[in-house]
Amino acid sequence: MKNILLLFYFIIIIYPLTKPMANLDKPNTENVLEDDIVIDKSAILSFLDQGQYEEAQRNLLIIIKKDQQDAEAYNLLGYTERQLQNYIIAINYYKMALNINKDYIGAHHYIAMAYLELDDLDKAKYHLDQLDLICLFGCEDFFEVKNKIIFYEANND
Repeated sequence: MKNILLLFYFIIIIYPLTKPMANLDKPNTENVLEDDIVIDKSAILSFLDQGQYEEAQRNLLIIIKKDQQDAEAYNLLGYTERQLQNYIIAINYYKMALNINKDYIGAHHYIAMAYLELDDLDKAKYHLDQLDLICLFGCEDFFEVKNKIIFYEANND
């Protein structure tokens, strides 16, 4: 019976989590047509504010196709995926942004939030510590993450 429960746990819980991890190296920009670009980043931010995540995502992929060193585009793609509750994919994009710029405050902020969504408090705290080092005397991002972690700890004994 125990083996059946373990198999059930793997099939229902663990296996679906591995699907988004299958191809996380680079975003797929092959099917994105440059003619579809709306773009400037203020338009993308407007899409995000309006909850038009697929439109923002499509335009961000075009930006990355043109410039694979655009940390802000990766960060915004991470934000888009996090809003769509694709936390593992979001974390991958945040990591790409941080590989380009290890002191990117926004990416540390958002990746910490994604880790909290996945109940990974240790990794969220790691990025809070990074924000503490980067911001020196604190910044809005640091205090927001710190407050979210305090709230998380208070509600997840």
